[in-house]
Amino acid sequence: MFSLEKRLKVRLLLGMLLVGLVLGLVVRMQVHRQQGDMLDYQLEQVARALILSDLQGTRQTWDDDPALHLDVQVWDAVGSLLYRSSEQIDVDLDTPPGLSLVRSGHQADAVTLKVFTISNGQRTVQVMHAKSLRDELRWNAVLEVLLPSMLVVLVGALLVNFTLRRGLAPIRQLDDELSRRDASSLAPLEIPEAPTELASVVDTLNRLLQQLDASLQAHKRFIANAAHELRTPITAISLEVDNLLGSQDTAQMRQAASRLKLGAQRSQHLLQQMLTLARLEARAKPRPSVVVDLQSLAQDALVGLSTLASQRGIEFALETHGVTVVQGDPDDMRLLLDNLLGNALKFSPPDAVVEVNLRGDEQGVTLLVRDHGPGIAPELRARMLLPFVRVNAAVDGAGLGLAIVLEVVQKHGASLVLEDPASGPGLLVRVTFPAQMSASKG
Repeated sequence: MFSLEKRLKVRLLLGMLLVGLVLGLVVRMQVHRQQGDMLDYQLEQVARALILSDLQGTRQTWDDDPALHLDVQVWDAVGSLLYRSSEQIDVDLDTPPGLSLVRSGHQADAVTLKVFTISNGQRTVQVMHAKSLRDELRWNAVLEVLLPSMLVVLVGALLVNFTLRRGLAPIRQLDDELSRRDASSLAPLEIPEAPTELASVVDTLNRLLQQLDASLQAHKRFIANAAHELRTPITAISLEVDNLLGSQDTAQMRQAASRLKLGAQRSQHLLQQMLTLARLEARAKPRPSVVVDLQSLAQDALVGLSTLASQRGIEFALETHGVTVVQGDPDDMRLLLDNLLGNALKFSPPDAVVEVNLRGDEQGVTLLVRDHGPGIAPELRARMLLPFVRVNAAVDGAGLGLAIVLEVVQKHGASLVLEDPASGPGLLVRVTFPAQMSASKG
């Protein structure tokens, strides 16, 4: 774990320090060069002025203004020294014209001088200053420029620290808000004056919290409804067991045993549907998809329901058009077909026909299941897709079939629509698998 604030501070301050160092180096080079040029120009201009003045003027200038930091020697045409501003300097006459560096004094006390020499045939003038003084003046000029720059860098560092603390305050506020919450606190997060970048994160977290809250509420309803649905068959089983134990008549005992078996079968079917729905909802990622032939699966499902259908005098009619092969999970597709066909069989009146139509084209594959039962009112259709919701309490069932179908459809990126048939009573269920899920045979 690392601190974003510390990392940003370190990087920004290092960046500012690097910029300051580069700036200082550039300033030092520029000022050093410009100051050197200026001092050289000063030596030249003073020498040219002195070559044109008389000796008395030269004496008066150097005696009255020692702050010039310059020394001068004046020689006549035959090489005799006419004037020396300081006895501490001792520069020979043989310095070349213009600028030059010379050593003056004994070996132990020798100093380096920058000298400008000029001659007009009658006199020779040497104007000089110590190189150490020259370097001192240069560094003083550099410091005069760098000190304000260093102050700017320091102020910038303080501003960076202040700005980062203010800028990252909403993140600390978000951290505090999350730290104060427990597992049951799913209310939306409120971070006032959050920046755009953080606001999107807060919005995403709020959507996740909302989805989690909805999921928890759905699971609570599922458990409550499951307990209610299981209570009835378990109570019936308990009563039949009491009747069986208390009866001495063989015929009554057989009837009680038959009802007991029927109640156990209903409970088993309910539990199986509940486990199926729970597994579908808990599956975070879809299982690897394979090529699934819906026509073949539909035929198998119809064969499995044929005995129950014949007992009620109901017939199945299967029509297939085009290629009806999709990419998906075969077990999920069987669940989808079994529940759709089981519901159609359950709600169809005796001697009716359950129509199953499979169509494949460039748009995808469409599965249509139509029964001739009472149908579902348009305003109730969305609610019928929820678990444990039944359109007719008189019809046996727990109201989980369409909820299972919806889970399978959503897992496969398909769509589910409940419609009125084109003519006559009943319900038409349309499941559409998009083109990207369809696959050609072979």
